[in-house]
Amino acid sequence: MIDGSIPTPERVADILAIRDLVTAYAHSVDDRDWVRWEALFLPDAAVDYTSAGGIAGSPSEVAAWMPDAMAAFTWCMHSTSTHEIRFTGDDEAAGRVHVFNRNGAQWDGQAELVDVSAVYVDRYRRTRDGWRFAERIEHTKAITGGRFAELVAEAAGLR
Repeated sequence: MIDGSIPTPERVADILAIRDLVTAYAHSVDDRDWVRWEALFLPDAAVDYTSAGGIAGSPSEVAAWMPDAMAAFTWCMHSTSTHEIRFTGDDEAAGRVHVFNRNGAQWDGQAELVDVSAVYVDRYRRTRDGWRFAERIEHTKAITGGRFAELVAEAAGLR
């Protein structure tokens, strides 16, 4: 645990369940499974992708927006790491996790890579169906790659 204490077996199970939630998020985006993606959130959760040039809204609003937003990419592959979880109550936690998101795109007839480096800042809540996102805010640090990546980075205010 962050504070140096030894977690109980139940808390270790919570940590693993939250890490599984984060992994399920990455795979649902990569698979473009927006029904699965939305189900990982509480219905009243807040999702904020504005730092990457996206939108902020409820899970249902963002799930409706995602197909068009991701249409420019021929494939994507999210990798998450350096996950920190702090429990704020028996059924609530806050966390942050590094994300490296590599995307394939076609731009001007050329295959390009678009790499997004970011930190997700999260709040998690336990429900009867398991842990869910109560909030996810993306803090985009860089968007790099070819010409298309330059346009995306400029639109996001990163250039």
